[in-house]
Amino acid sequence: MLKVIPPRLLVPYLSGQRTVISGYVYRAQDCARLSTPTQYYWALDLGFEGSELTPDVPEVYVMRWLARDVDTYLVPYGPHMGGDWSDTAPFAGNGFTTSREHVVPQFHTMPMPIPAGAEIVHITPGEERLFGVYDGLTWRPAAAPTGGRPR
Repeated sequence: MLKVIPPRLLVPYLSGQRTVISGYVYRAQDCARLSTPTQYYWALDLGFEGSELTPDVPEVYVMRWLARDVDTYLVPYGPHMGGDWSDTAPFAGNGFTTSREHVVPQFHTMPMPIPAGAEIVHITPGEERLFGVYDGLTWRPAAAPTGGRPR
């Protein structure tokens, strides 16, 4: 699973002040073709009112983790799809983001502890670099030099 971390939450996560994941999340395999911050912005509906991100964002931080309890992740269906969810953007109500270029299923999770082994990845145009790994208690910096994974 993955979640884009809003810039204002990066330091609270890394310092241990924030220890949960919540809100809209996505399967990593559905986002594997996304390689730039702009693609993440458009594919995951990150331009909602109050968002700290813009279409020309130069970088994003993404938290990734293995989903172990699939019941933790709900498909947010709105009334028009037979569900009872009602929310503001990026909620579409049909189980997908509203992107016209990328088909990305959307899931929602209530606050859950960050699982051990989760990682934060720094993404810039042309490069994806492991930034940190969660050991179950604290975030550990990625081993330097990582060299990144060119795209």
